[in-house]
Amino acid sequence: MKIYFMQKTKMDKKEYLLKILTQLEPIRNLAKWLKILVEQWHLDDNLIDTITQAVEWAVHTTKDQLAKEKLQKWLDALQKLKQLEAESKAKDEQDLAELDKMLEEI
Repeated sequence: MKIYFMQKTKMDKKEYLLKILTQLEPIRNLAKWLKILVEQWHLDDNLIDTITQAVEWAVHTTKDQLAKEKLQKWLDALQKLKQLEAESKAKDEQDLAELDKMLEEI
């Protein structure tokens, strides 16, 4: 169950990143190529985070205020997803520690 949840969270992060890149396509030429990379390659969390940081930079340097606000909302949602992922990981570790303790007591 733990593995499934972690994979699902990673897919959600990837899906959010793809949505952000789709929104950035008309504004940034590189967004199209990053989107293809994210769609076609199996990327680990570190690379997805690196691409996300690049997207954050692109959002902050966008001149169109309306597009910037819209994209910032996507980035906020992605940050919330990262926070939930970290909380879930901590909870999973706590649950596993409790299970180990229960097994030791048997």
